[in-house]
Amino acid sequence: MAARTAIRRAPFIWTPRQEINRELGFRHLLRDGPVRREDGVNRWLLFRRRFSLTAAAAQASLDITVDGRYQLFINGARTGRGPVRSTPHYQRYDIYDIAPLLRPGENVIAVLVHVYGVDTAWYETVKGYWQPFYGDGGLYCDARIRCQNNTVIDILSDASWRSQICAAWRQDTPRAGWGQDFIEDFDANKLPADWTAVDFDDAAWDGVQVLRIPPEPNDRAKGWRAPEPFSCLVANDLPPLAETPVTPEKIIAQYAVTPSPDMAIDRRLYDEVLTGLPPGLVENPTALLTPGPEATLVRTLPDRDVSLFLAFDKIRSGYPFIEIEAHGGEIIEVGVSETFAGEFDAQQPEQPRLTRVSYLDCAHLFRYTARPGAQRFEKFEWTAVRYMQITVRNAPNGVKIRHAGAIHTHYPLVYGGAYDCNDEFLNRLWRIGRYTVQECTHDAWEDCPGREKRQWIGDGIVHYLAAAVAFGPSSQPVDRKFLYDGAMSQRPDGLMQMFAPGDHYTNGVIIPDFNLHWVGALYHYFLHTGDEVTAEELFPAAERALAWFERQLGADFLLADLPFWHFIEWADIGREGQSAVINAMFVGALQMASETAGWLDMPRQQKRYADLAAHIAAALNARHWDDQRQVYVDMVDPVTGERRERVSQHANAAMILWDIAPPARWPAMIDYITDPARAKLTSVPPIVMHGETFDDNCDVVEANTYFSHFVYAALAKAGRFDLALAAIRRNYKPMLDQGAQTLWEGYEPSASLCHAFSASPVYQLSAHSLGVQPTSPGFRHFRLAPQPADLSHARGVYPTVKGDIAVEWRRGKRDLEVSVTIPDGAEGDVIAPLGYETAPGETRLGPGVHVIKFKEMKP
Repeated sequence: MAARTAIRRAPFIWTPRQEINRELGFRHLLRDGPVRREDGVNRWLLFRRRFSLTAAAAQASLDITVDGRYQLFINGARTGRGPVRSTPHYQRYDIYDIAPLLRPGENVIAVLVHVYGVDTAWYETVKGYWQPFYGDGGLYCDARIRCQNNTVIDILSDASWRSQICAAWRQDTPRAGWGQDFIEDFDANKLPADWTAVDFDDAAWDGVQVLRIPPEPNDRAKGWRAPEPFSCLVANDLPPLAETPVTPEKIIAQYAVTPSPDMAIDRRLYDEVLTGLPPGLVENPTALLTPGPEATLVRTLPDRDVSLFLAFDKIRSGYPFIEIEAHGGEIIEVGVSETFAGEFDAQQPEQPRLTRVSYLDCAHLFRYTARPGAQRFEKFEWTAVRYMQITVRNAPNGVKIRHAGAIHTHYPLVYGGAYDCNDEFLNRLWRIGRYTVQECTHDAWEDCPGREKRQWIGDGIVHYLAAAVAFGPSSQPVDRKFLYDGAMSQRPDGLMQMFAPGDHYTNGVIIPDFNLHWVGALYHYFLHTGDEVTAEELFPAAERALAWFERQLGADFLLADLPFWHFIEWADIGREGQSAVINAMFVGALQMASETAGWLDMPRQQKRYADLAAHIAAALNARHWDDQRQVYVDMVDPVTGERRERVSQHANAAMILWDIAPPARWPAMIDYITDPARAKLTSVPPIVMHGETFDDNCDVVEANTYFSHFVYAALAKAGRFDLALAAIRRNYKPMLDQGAQTLWEGYEPSASLCHAFSASPVYQLSAHSLGVQPTSPGFRHFRLAPQPADLSHARGVYPTVKGDIAVEWRRGKRDLEVSVTIPDGAEGDVIAPLGYETAPGETRLGPGVHVIKFKEMKP
């Protein structure tokens, strides 16, 4: 874990207008417990600290965090945003090198702080201890500056700062959607001009108050400490996110708008009536697409506003912005989305526009009231941007739109991996999947950049493996943070939250099976990185999670009717009674925990988990195998032992993947569950809106985008990657044929259109077509087992902590020639594809370049 700040040099500070409750004390908290204090939601505050340097800065480091989120400015220049998401129990602070921004003479640190006051998809309010004393909010700053003349200056968050509650943002706006921030309704006339500049006069601003109350003498004698915000501060070790301006590609439509001022801000832009645009209201419309001297001039009429509908080249996570010249008082609303209603219909809508059809559609927009002159406004939070709608109001004299666009932002990943073969569709799918994962990676592994931005713990297993093959070691800091975020969310019973950190409400809905995927993510992280320190620190969290499942086992060593949300994925599989898939997943997690324990030199845990996995596997084989159909059924009655008829790809793939089913059964199982006449997608709204007619006696529940990851891996394990490739083509080609440039949450465009857990093909192609998989921590050993399937050649790179492993293979008439480059410190074990054999002495390869020829086995 990142370094902790054990001894603070600075306290937290806050506005003096938020009263400190000095009546609370040790006895009150002991007797009544903490009661959450409410000081309002959606608040915005400005802070400034001026200081003087006698010489240029030689070194200058600044630590900062807030309760909420901030933007940091040094001498008027925006320097950073933060903090990264974290639980309040382990509050993260950011570290900046500010020396290049400082100068001899007067300087200023300015901070914009946004206080949510509610839990969001990425933020958790404080639930106790110091919050009843101080309320929500708080700013921590610790700057250490050494000048070139060796003068040392400390700038701490203390009573020297100035503050102001900012009225520019309207406070009583609705939230943009489930777990999202509040919609920004911003009046530029109410923001102090140039408030981040050194020479701004803040004499009329408030001071600050220090959030530190000394205890009463009697309480001090008992050992009661002064309550301070965030008792444990942890340094953020992630690099700053990448930020790049992007411009719209084109204007799709221009409309006049019949104003409906009584509509709520989260409905108006989406529901107002659009009509044809009268002549002369928009001049030079394409000028706003690019920065430059030209501008788009927009005028409104007393009974008509104007709306422009724009498209970017593809979905990007970004901060939408607009640059204008105004007379003052004009109102501009800017909404963005990753799609619009009817985008994928055969008949395109007559009036393409942003829409909100279901509760999954968020109102990602801002309303901006202009001041006179040139100005720029940028949405505070990033979101998914593909389409942008700009509605101009109250502009009878015209407003010039200089530019509209977005600041594209994501974790700074390195495109270290590569894949290329003779099937251009697979090449394109690999690249689109890589891009999808990038757009869902910021200060966490998010499910999607638009609808939620949540870090779902179960999604992480696919996200991690796709990132590993695409980005290699460059993603490992955020990979590691994901694991810690999950562990820090763990409840006393051992279960981790289904997403973390965020608005899970501690004892709200929870998904137990995601804990098993977290155990798998830790296992794969250790394999890829060799990071023994992290694995050893987090392994107890895996033990606590597994212990919860162990307590649920019946006398026959099987789980039955687990409580909470038995998710698995968006498919109508059998979950009642003794569910095969959850028991098989438990076996897999135990096996991975056993291996991890062995690598960590924990022989007792290694044996115990292996033994328990074997007991559960034996019970599954005894109770769930349908000998007549040669498959495992989804459900068994825990009392009578009666097998229910439903069969899924999920359960049977899990039986193969985690070595529960004897290999002799695999061919018949695979034939049954991959039979196109049997495999059917099932309806699970709102993600899968339409399912096929299903007969439990003969049909098979087909895996959706998420669990297909495990189905593909099981098929590859059985040497049938040809079937995995066929399924990938069948499932993803219609998506790409409809123009998808990011991978959807489901096979139909009914939910998120940029979803990381759908990017499994990226991993599958690198791991099974190229054939590279680590087998010991830190890639000391790996398996080289290419499966050509129906491809004639493939090549690519699997980036590792040891260096790049480059593979190229080409199929001949009766042979397969493979070239592999192995970096220092790694060794590869060669495994012949099904139907091929290797020459003697070609089974273990050391560093260097090697050429292996596999010969077709004679019938």
